[in-house]
Amino acid sequence: MKKSYKKALLEFSEQLGLTLDTQTAIIFGVHNGYSVCLTPVNESYQFTLSVAVSYEEGMPDAKVLKGAVSTSRTVRACAVQGYRANYSLRAGMTKKKTGENLQEALLAVTSYLHENALKNCCQSCGASGAAEVYNISGTAEMLCGDCFSKRCEEVAEKETQQNQKKENLIGGIVGALLGSILGAAAIVLLGQLGYVAALSGLILGVCTLKGYEILAGRLSKKGIVISIIIMLIMVYVGNRVDWSISAAQYFEDLDILTAFRLIPDLLKEGYLESGVYYGNLAMVYVFTLVGAIPTIISTLRARKQANVSHKMSGDTEKHWPKDFQ
Repeated sequence: MKKSYKKALLEFSEQLGLTLDTQTAIIFGVHNGYSVCLTPVNESYQFTLSVAVSYEEGMPDAKVLKGAVSTSRTVRACAVQGYRANYSLRAGMTKKKTGENLQEALLAVTSYLHENALKNCCQSCGASGAAEVYNISGTAEMLCGDCFSKRCEEVAEKETQQNQKKENLIGGIVGALLGSILGAAAIVLLGQLGYVAALSGLILGVCTLKGYEILAGRLSKKGIVISIIIMLIMVYVGNRVDWSISAAQYFEDLDILTAFRLIPDLLKEGYLESGVYYGNLAMVYVFTLVGAIPTIISTLRARKQANVSHKMSGDTEKHWPKDFQ
């Protein structure tokens, strides 16, 4: 996370009188009598505002909750999940404008909730009162003490089941191969359209890892290594097929398979420009890593947070975890 973005989150939390959680980068606290959470979307100036409310000790009307959208131009949409409402807020073009939007949205939404007699509550059971904000597997949840204990048990049970689940290595390899074939096809297609296949590298990286994860059941460190090996091979194959098609189109006496076999000779004898060939290959490798690395990091981070359940805190910057610095 960029230092400037971290600083912006801290400034937003201070302006709003709320707290920045150092583990999740979520801004939370109590505003106008309601427990609120502001979750940034993909490290941008766009946020989701979450509240948990009840009406006369019962489930709130989703239509009423969605009515808050019309109270401010900064509130774009509302998704209701039981007692919880998630409001999508309009991003500001600048940090200053974003801060103003957040202040406006918080005031508009919480005032609307008061006007409609909606009470702060636990998002799970609906018990009225001041719900605490907890980090449950990387997600902010507004819960009472009893429901937090239940959620901890659920998370622990899920983690145990996940650890007991065997990784289907063969299925994972097949999934990675299928995903890499899609990426290699993108290399060829975009290459034939005359583009440096940077986007195809991203596609190949993501599809290979996701293919392994889907058919293996989970993406382990072993799976990551296997997927990377397959990526490296398929980038080379895809790039070579791309050039083979171009060579077959240029040299009328060559078919694609023959051109594929003769690529090293064509490069050696100068029929193909080696600088352009290897430059394009290096470019695709770089963008494959660009696509793969964030996927790997997010997978490992999600796994690390999978069994994390605790009350959100507002530690100072010196206590931030390494991946938040």
